[in-house]
Amino acid sequence: MSKAEEFLAKLKNIKGTKFIVLLGISGIAVIFLSDILWGKKNTAEKNVTEISSESGYAAYVSETEARLADMLEKIDGVGKAEVMMTVSGTEEYIYAEEEKSDTGGDRVSRENKYVVIGGNSGKEALLRKIENPEISGVVVVCEGGDSNIVKEKVINAVSAAFDISTHKIFVAKSK
Repeated sequence: MSKAEEFLAKLKNIKGTKFIVLLGISGIAVIFLSDILWGKKNTAEKNVTEISSESGYAAYVSETEARLADMLEKIDGVGKAEVMMTVSGTEEYIYAEEEKSDTGGDRVSRENKYVVIGGNSGKEALLRKIENPEISGVVVVCEGGDSNIVKEKVINAVSAAFDISTHKIFVAKSK
């Protein structure tokens, strides 16, 4: 007799309630094992982790500062440059929405719902875009910061790059 046949024979000997309890325990064990073996992370936990992680807004600011410093150092007369940016707010997640409108008599009713997509790990709202925080000020410290011509070039470059007014940009000479 094979092991499968032995197992089935033992199952036939188990009566009513014991059989149901055994099935329930087996089902729970399968659920726990599937989580452990495949290591699937809960989507809600994953989204919260991603939103609160360093790769979000702080990384955007530091990467943008580095890119701006590199760009400014390529302008004639600037020399070595360091950049500090201030931003208002944090990044904003904008989800896709669908709008239903119903015209009944004199009234128009509208209902907005998020577009929800389903995958292997559950349902989640469809992310349409991520808006970066608004840059509210820039400080540039550079070797050529004592020259009015260099200051003007730096101010114009920063203003054009971020579409901010020139009074929100400060340029100074480094020590």
